[in-house]
Amino acid sequence: MLEAFNKPVGIAVDTHAKRISNKMGFSKELEPSKIEQDLIKTFPKEYFYDVNHLFVFHGRNYCDSRKPNCSECTVNKYCDFYKNL
Repeated sequence: MLEAFNKPVGIAVDTHAKRISNKMGFSKELEPSKIEQDLIKTFPKEYFYDVNHLFVFHGRNYCDSRKPNCSECTVNKYCDFYKNL
């Protein structure tokens, strides 16, 4: 709906969104549909358009799955993973 019709009705949870959501503490769930529900409760609807894109950008540039660059991360002070290093 978002990409095809520019109509955000939810938040897409792909690999990046799942990993970032769990690492940062937005969700403890493993299923994408449950993670989406946690994200919907966390972010206001006007941000639904951007949340997945921001997670993808962040995952590609800072929070790599094999070697996260926590020391350079711009949001590490909000991240559960970083706080527990």
